Amino acid sequence: MKGSLYKICPKCKRPNINRDYCEYCGTIINIYLKRRLERRQQEDEKRRLEKESGKIGFTTFFENAREHPNWFIRIFAKLLYSVWVVVIAIGSFLAFLLGYVAA
Repeated sequence: MKGSLYKICPKCKRPNINRDYCEYCGTIINIYLKRRLERRQQEDEKRRLEKESGKIGFTTFFENAREHPNWFIRIFAKLLYSVWVVVIAIGSFLAFLLGYVAA
């Protein structure tokens, strides 16, 4: 039969024809739909966490890493955070300089 697409349900192992969900147990069969729904859930969870904390993930990561129990991770996080601050400072200065010259 050309045009039909058999999909085997990963849960009940029964064949389904042209379906996104298993007609027997209701499990998602379409891998693209499953991935899309998982991504949407991850994005919603990320947005919810950002609203709760009020901070972006990068800042939260460094705050948690600077208080980590392992001394090596603490030092590495402080070093990386210092480099990040320097890069941001240089970028800000260059933006200021470019804005001043353009005006």
